[in-house]
Amino acid sequence: MNCIIVDDDALVRLDLENKISQVSFLNLMGSCSSAAEATQYIMNQQVDLMILDVMMPEMNGLQLMKALETERPQVILVSSSKEFAAEAFDFDVTDFLVKPISGERFFRAAAKSRRLHEGRTSMSSYDDHSVFIKVNTRLVKIDLRDILFVEALADYVTVNTSNNKYTIHSTMKGIESALPGKYFFRAHNSYIIRLDRISEIDDNCVVIGQKLIPVSRSKVKGLMQKLKLLT
Repeated sequence: MNCIIVDDDALVRLDLENKISQVSFLNLMGSCSSAAEATQYIMNQQVDLMILDVMMPEMNGLQLMKALETERPQVILVSSSKEFAAEAFDFDVTDFLVKPISGERFFRAAAKSRRLHEGRTSMSSYDDHSVFIKVNTRLVKIDLRDILFVEALADYVTVNTSNNKYTIHSTMKGIESALPGKYFFRAHNSYIIRLDRISEIDDNCVVIGQKLIPVSRSKVKGLMQKLKLLT
C-alpha cells in the first residue's frame, strides 16, 4: 500500500517513518509537513493511505479531509488529544491514534488499513445492471435492482438485497465507488440507499422495505435533488 505522512512536527514524522519501515506491506511515498504538500501527492500519485495529524498550521487535518472529499485515500488520523476522536469517525477514517503512538497500536491500525484496502476489491462493477461481490472464496453476481441498501458495520459492510444479505470486508467509500450514482445515494456515513426503493420519507429518515434509515442533515438537500430526477 502506498502511504504518506502528513505532520508539521519533524520528530513525529521521523518516528512514523521508522514505524512504517517495519511494516512490509506499506510503501512510504512521502513525508509531508503541510496539507498543501500532501495534496500534491494525492492529486498526482496513487496514495492508498494517509497518516494525518489533526493540528497543523494554515490547514488542519480535518479541513484537509473536507477539501479532498472523493479524492481522499484511507486516513489514519493522529492527535495529541482524544477530543477529536468523535469528529474523526464522522469522516469515516480508518483509525484514530493518540500521540505518543506505541508501536503495537500503530501496527494494529496498519493491519486494519490493509484489510480495508483488500476489501475494496470485494465489490466490482460488471456492467450497468450488476456487480460481483466477493463472499469468502466465491464471486456472487448481484442484480443492482435487487439491492435495497448498504450498511456499514465496523470493519464490514452488509449489502442488503430483496432476498439476502452479504457481509463483506470493505469500506463504504469502496462500495460507493462501485455503485452507479444515478440509482444509489450515500444518505449517511453508515448507509447507501437505492433511490427507487424508497417508499416513504419522514423528517430525516427514509423507509426502504421494513427498514427505517437515517439521512444526515447535510445530505437532505442532495437527496431531494436526486429524487427529482426520478419523477
